[in-house]
Amino acid sequence: MPKINDAIWQDYDSSGQIIQKLEILKSWIPAEVRSILDVGCGNGAISNALSREYDVTGIDISEKALESVICNKIQCSATSIPVPDNSFDLVFSSEMLEHLSDEDLSKAVKEMQRIARKHIIVSVPNQENLAQTMLKCTSCGTVYHAYGHLHCFTLPKLSSLFPAMKIEKALQFGPQSKDYNSVLLRIRQTIGGQYFHPVAPVLCPRCNSDSYIYKTNLISKSCNMLNSMLAKAKPYWLMVLFSK
Repeated sequence: MPKINDAIWQDYDSSGQIIQKLEILKSWIPAEVRSILDVGCGNGAISNALSREYDVTGIDISEKALESVICNKIQCSATSIPVPDNSFDLVFSSEMLEHLSDEDLSKAVKEMQRIARKHIIVSVPNQENLAQTMLKCTSCGTVYHAYGHLHCFTLPKLSSLFPAMKIEKALQFGPQSKDYNSVLLRIRQTIGGQYFHPVAPVLCPRCNSDSYIYKTNLISKSCNMLNSMLAKAKPYWLMVLFSK
């Protein structure tokens, strides 16, 4: 799994978009829920807010991220969580599953189902075009995803991970995100030489560099202009409430 640049936690969600997710999440939490495990809690933007009303424990593999978590917390991997079976009313995960390899994804989902007494809520990017957010390392030329995402999730794919659970609610919501036409994207990247350019990319999985190629030229600008006319927008997040 690619290592996330710790700088991302310094201004994570500076635009305040998580506030919208938090309000919907709170309205979805079943009335009987008292305890919540937040798997991949990051810097606690959601865990800390929920802890005002619930008994919340956040887990994350990043020691740096956990420095900002004020509720109960455990530093561990989502693939091996040191808590007993059926120990939380609700297990929640936001923007974490897309970072995992196939093997780790399977392990993490099993852990979430093992720990959840009744409910699981999962939020992931909605039908993400992974190629759209690829970087090219200036040091070794490796092409990799800016945020370490490895999966594109649709509702059928997400529900297939929890076949023994019932879908209670499903929602596509959040900021509108425009997809990129695959032909135009290929031209922009291979001929125009322009890749994605984030504020805080993950470190290159091959050489650990945090520098990446960024070019803008007539070809890339033309592709961007054409895509703005052709592409359709869709909500950025997909969230699902599962119950046993």
